[in-house]
Amino acid sequence: MVADNECFVLGLGLCLLNCLLSSVGFTLQRKAQLLSEQANLRDTWRSQLLWAAGVVLYISAAAPDVIAYTLVPQVVCTTVACFRLVLVTFLAHTFLQERVQMREAIGMAVCSVGTSMCLIYGPRSLDVSVIAPTADLYHPQVWGYLAICLVLLLALLAVEHSRWFSTKDGAMHYVVLPLATGLAFALEKLFNTELGFVQTPTSLRGLLDAPAWTGMVLVMGALGLTDFYLNIRAAARMPVQVFLPVSFALATTLQFFQSMSIFGEFKAMVPLHAALSICGAIVALSGALLIQPPKFGLLGGPEVAAEDLEGMLVKCDGIAKPGCGKDDDE
Repeated sequence: MVADNECFVLGLGLCLLNCLLSSVGFTLQRKAQLLSEQANLRDTWRSQLLWAAGVVLYISAAAPDVIAYTLVPQVVCTTVACFRLVLVTFLAHTFLQERVQMREAIGMAVCSVGTSMCLIYGPRSLDVSVIAPTADLYHPQVWGYLAICLVLLLALLAVEHSRWFSTKDGAMHYVVLPLATGLAFALEKLFNTELGFVQTPTSLRGLLDAPAWTGMVLVMGALGLTDFYLNIRAAARMPVQVFLPVSFALATTLQFFQSMSIFGEFKAMVPLHAALSICGAIVALSGALLIQPPKFGLLGGPEVAAEDLEGMLVKCDGIAKPGCGKDDDE
């Protein structure tokens, strides 16, 4: 039990570190963009320095995130990811003068309460009684779920790139891109969590003798690149204020499903605590969406201008940054 508590504290600490680094990194990138829009040549070097620091911080946040998913239940990592939007909104209000409105303040409070409920009553350990050999998966049901989801993902990608399904108003993009992005990110985190149940190779030679571990790492990388590509494609083809909240909600919902159905993170819990934890996760997601609700009224509007696309891509290179696309005048 002591080891489980230490593992949970370490994993939660890494989740919060990821949340802090990515939020500060995003804020610095946003500040750099605002400085560049002021057209003050004397501040060019400052904006470039802030942008570079923000990118470095955001990239460095990936390492604790990957490790955290192998140490604590997926529902914990996912709920903390919802709380990230609270921190992003707070930093934007404090340092960017993007004032928080009543709806956002309520969303921040709701998300904070939901996150606290999940952390207090939620599962504490990955419940690993026996580490799976490097040639096997700990959860055999992953194979069936993976087969269905990969077929669906490939079908969505085929539809997205097919001329047969394209429409003049771009309506197909509005459906396919958020679905594909949310699915790719959730599958990436499925493998990330499964790594915590598989024996890690201790040498380079061990990588060749560990097909399951090596394969999962490679698939995680491929899914991460797919997620990045879909974000770039979506930024050019549909309103960011619609794409990001919808894809974030889909990815988060899928991760909640994976935590319950694939990893069984609630099966050994007291029913009351399990119910409170699940409610907390749902409340946290609801609060996050209240902070940044999808603006469906923008659908069918003009595509993103070329000069605005670069700034959006800085903010929208991953589903893990749900605060991007926020209007400055809200």
